[in-house]
Amino acid sequence: MVRRVFFSFHYGRDVWRVNQVRNSWVTSNDREAAGFFDAAEQEEIKRATDEKIRKWINEQLHGTSVTVILIGNETAERDWVHYEIKKSIERGNGIVGVKIHSLKDREGSTDFSGTNPLKKFVVEDGDQVRTLARIFSTYDWKRDNGRENIGEWVGEAAETADSLSREQQNTVRRRESISEGLNPDVGAVIFLLIIIAILIDEYTDINLRDLIDVSKLQQQSHQSDPFSDYKF
Repeated sequence: MVRRVFFSFHYGRDVWRVNQVRNSWVTSNDREAAGFFDAAEQEEIKRATDEKIRKWINEQLHGTSVTVILIGNETAERDWVHYEIKKSIERGNGIVGVKIHSLKDREGSTDFSGTNPLKKFVVEDGDQVRTLARIFSTYDWKRDNGRENIGEWVGEAAETADSLSREQQNTVRRRESISEGLNPDVGAVIFLLIIIAILIDEYTDINLRDLIDVSKLQQQSHQSDPFSDYKF
């Protein structure tokens, strides 16, 4: 049986890396890839309304059983990646995260690791809330030998999806707080760190914001990405 997989990614920044993964996936006749478009389609989609983009994504998801989130430096910040994750869970797809920042782009450069977008979504399980990152696995393409193992990762994601009930799938949503859905021990550590930061700010002369020039980092990130204004 042919396994049709949807690939979710940040087009502007990562398409060169993404195509390396795609080419590896479709080497077998029993595999198909969805979520891609050619140059002409890209221009059309960039001019499309949000409604048309949602329709295109939904059509691409049709017939897929697993969604592969290809995680680059800024993937977790892309609104359409968020939409694709949510719709994937709602339709019962398995999900696997694959970090691709260590692959080279057109210029032969690698990138910095980015946040895992699966950490930004939760599903409710009775009285508990779990992040998708705790349910589905994430791998590093280069370190974990994705070329040889992606088939196994996809199969594992499909099996994991079967463990989620329809009710759980329908509860998928964005996290409401930094600690929601985390392991309780991790949440406690984060809470403690926040308290420490507050105490440092209140009772010492140390200015944490001066130590980390956030605006400068954001400016550098924006300048390094000529596609930063694109939705894909």
